[in-house]
Amino acid sequence: MNQKMKSLEVDNLKNLAERQYEHIEPLVENLLPGKGVYLFCGASKIGKSYLAFDLGLHICSGKKFWNYDVNQTDVLYLCLEDDDESLQERMFSIAEEYSENFYFATGETFQPEHYIEQLDEQMQKHPDIGLIILDTLAAVRGTLTSTGNAYQDDYNSMNKLHRFALKYSITILVIHHVRKLRSVDPFDDISGTNGLFGAADGAMIIRTEKFGDDTVKFYTRIRRMIPRVLTLEFETEELKWKLVEENAARDDGLKSDPDLRKALAYINEHGGYDGSASEFCRLIEASKKPQSVCGKLFNRSRQLEKMGIYLERTRRNTGVFLHITVASNIPSDTVMPPPPVIDFSPESIENDAVLDQICAPESESKASEDGPGSDSDEEDGLPDIGAEEVEDAPKQAA
Repeated sequence: MNQKMKSLEVDNLKNLAERQYEHIEPLVENLLPGKGVYLFCGASKIGKSYLAFDLGLHICSGKKFWNYDVNQTDVLYLCLEDDDESLQERMFSIAEEYSENFYFATGETFQPEHYIEQLDEQMQKHPDIGLIILDTLAAVRGTLTSTGNAYQDDYNSMNKLHRFALKYSITILVIHHVRKLRSVDPFDDISGTNGLFGAADGAMIIRTEKFGDDTVKFYTRIRRMIPRVLTLEFETEELKWKLVEENAARDDGLKSDPDLRKALAYINEHGGYDGSASEFCRLIEASKKPQSVCGKLFNRSRQLEKMGIYLERTRRNTGVFLHITVASNIPSDTVMPPPPVIDFSPESIENDAVLDQICAPESESKASEDGPGSDSDEEDGLPDIGAEEVEDAPKQAA
C-alpha cells in the first residue's frame, strides 16, 4: 500500500442521523451565516466597501443591521486598497463609535504570499474575531502556483480561504468585482470563472438595474438560507446604505412544511411535550421519520425561541427524547420573555395571516404599533453600510 495514501473514512446515514452538531448562530439573521466564506461583488465605485464597513461596525457592536438581528463578535477588516488616513476619514463619516474590538490592517504590511500565516497570527492574538472582511480578493488572488486551468486556479484561491474559515469557525466576507458585461442572472456577473462561486458558501451581488435609478438591488444566494432580493438606497449625507424594500418572504419552512405545522399545533394545544421523538411524531401523525422532523425543528430553534418555544434533546439507550417547553408554562422564577399571543390550533394555522404574523420582520410589527407617520425607523437606527474613500462615494451619491 502507498505509504502516502490515507484511508477513506466512510460512515452510514444511520450514524449521521444520530449525530448532534453545534448550532452556529448567523452573524446577521437571514443574511450572513456564522461560518464560511462569502463573496460580496459589485461594480467599481458602486459602494461595496461602504456597505461592508458598516456591516462590520454593526456586527462588532451587536446592533441591528437594517431589519435583521445581529450576533456580536470581534471584526478584522483588511482594507488593502487604502491607507490609514483614508480609512480614518471613512470611519469618521460612518461610525457612531470607535470600538477597540474592530481591528483593521491596510496594505502597507500585508504580504499576499504569506497572508494565511499573517491571518493565523492574528487569530492567535485575537481569538474572539468572528468576521474577517477581505477588501479585495484581487490582493490575494493568483498567489498560488497556477495549474494552467483558470477554473481550478479560481477554485483553489477561494478554497484556501474556505479552509481557513472552517479551521477557526469564523466568517470571511470577500469583496470582489463584477464583469462589465451584464448577465440576466446577477450571479453570472461575478468576475472570473465559476470556480470562485463554486468554492464559496454563498455570494451577495449589488447592482443597478436601470440607468439613472436612485436605488440598487442587493441579491443574496447563501447556503442554507433563503435567497433574497433587497432594494437599497444610498444616503449621501450619512454615507450609508438604507434598506428600502425586501422582496422575499422570511418563512423558512414553518409555513410550508406540513410536519412542522402539525408540531406547532400540538405544542400550542398541549403546552409542550416531554417524551420520545418517535412518540411525538406518532402523535402529530408526521409524514417523515423522527430524525427528519427533529432535525428540522432544531434547525429552526432560534426562530421558535422568538415564539416562546424552547427545545431540548437528549439521547438515551432507548432512543432520542424531546423536552419542549412553551414560555407560559416555564416556572415563574425562570426569566424568559412571554410568548406572543398566536393561535396555533389546526384550524387557525391554515390561515396564512397567522403564519405571516409569526414570520413578519420585527420592524413591521413595531411599525404597526407605532402607527402611520411614526418615526420608529429613525429610532431603531436603521443600519446602513460602507467603506471606500469619501471622495469616491457611490455613483448614487453624485
